[in-house]
Amino acid sequence: MVKKLKVAVLMGGKSPEHQISLLTGREIAKNLSPKKYDPLSIIISRNGKSFRLNNKEYLLGQLSTVNCQLFIIAMHGPYGEDGTIQGFLDLIGVPYTGSGVLASALGMDKIYSRKLFTHKGLKVPKYLVLSKDEKQSKVWQHLLPPIFIKPNAQGSSIGASIVKKKKNLKKALNLAFSYGNTTIIEEFLDGIEVTCAILGNSNPKPLPLVEIIPKKEFFDYEAKYNEKLTDEIIPARISKSLTKKAQCVALLAYQTLGCRGFGRVDMIIKGKGVYVLEVNTVPGLTPVSLFPKAAAAAGISYQKLLDKIINLAIEN
Repeated sequence: MVKKLKVAVLMGGKSPEHQISLLTGREIAKNLSPKKYDPLSIIISRNGKSFRLNNKEYLLGQLSTVNCQLFIIAMHGPYGEDGTIQGFLDLIGVPYTGSGVLASALGMDKIYSRKLFTHKGLKVPKYLVLSKDEKQSKVWQHLLPPIFIKPNAQGSSIGASIVKKKKNLKKALNLAFSYGNTTIIEEFLDGIEVTCAILGNSNPKPLPLVEIIPKKEFFDYEAKYNEKLTDEIIPARISKSLTKKAQCVALLAYQTLGCRGFGRVDMIIKGKGVYVLEVNTVPGLTPVSLFPKAAAAAGISYQKLLDKIINLAIEN
């Protein structure tokens, strides 16, 4: 009889994406093969000070006493996707799924990841960094509307908005600054939005491209998690040569940050140019998420996808 692997699914946490993390975590726990795994579900509180396991509350520091062989990280946004929980798990010496501390931190930081992308020759939208204490008039000295405004270190389009008229700038900046002291402001690229899911460590492979067509103004938080608000087409309706180019760009972005296990690269295609927006090191795995849909298009069931993510973590 094959011995089951003891795994703990980490979800929740101190993040605006707490609820989405619970959806991802519960979907993972539900789909783990009972023949291969002995799973535990761990819900970290919204204040980040404690966790719940088997209906009992424990201090977060007691996470090191959990009896498991592998942690599956299903935490999105700050503290779960930015290298914080990864560093803690490195300290206690238990392996975990996905990227390590540095790649996770870089993936969450839009400014520094873009600096690395451009250093590698990848295209990114023209952008400006603005701090809370800087004059807002600086924006129009470098960019023209429409523009996108995003907090530097959030995911799922939390705090993001599009500004089409100069008079709406202050409101958008106030929203972004409510999630941090630094924002990234970028030109609006009117093109085809695609995302590329990637699996692998030293030799990663791209999955089929997903074309994203939001029915709202842009692919915001609501549109990401409500299938009625977005059309997702797999494979993307672009030429084979452009598909290959976008997949190569995605792979280079993934490897530039030093990602491992799995990840998802968001891009805009305008003409023949492929522009990298960001790399998601803990992509959503909810029933409506893009990564499982790309995997399904490649013939990989949700359960097999989890097997691959776990095996890549063990291999690493």
